[in-house]
Amino acid sequence: FYLVLDQVLYEMEETQLQNPNIKFAWKTQQPGGCTKDILSPNDPAIAAFTIDDQRYNWGQFYHRDLQVISRLQAIGIPYLDMRMLYSRSDAHISSKKNDGGHDCLHMCLGPLDVVARLFHQLLTNLN
Repeated sequence: FYLVLDQVLYEMEETQLQNPNIKFAWKTQQPGGCTKDILSPNDPAIAAFTIDDQRYNWGQFYHRDLQVISRLQAIGIPYLDMRMLYSRSDAHISSKKNDGGHDCLHMCLGPLDVVARLFHQLLTNLN
């Protein structure tokens, strides 16, 4: 993961140096794992480590996001930080169903309503 990440970030940085009009922005990962309740709304880090579901490497997402954010900050590429959604693992499609947690990555409307506004603000601030 980190070798590929470093290569992608290197290429993004080089592209921006060669073409100053090109702008990049990064979005952290969509958190995975289902729960029935809102988790630790004041601290997404606690919420991230409360989710027991470790399928699909979901347990690594938060740590990976921290590493990505650190690298992005070092090279000055803006990012949309989605870590606040770790507290809303109750909003995944399978959280309210008894389907064995088949879809614990995609989210229903509600928590995602904030994403478009945050992304718009990020893009507006690029100029």
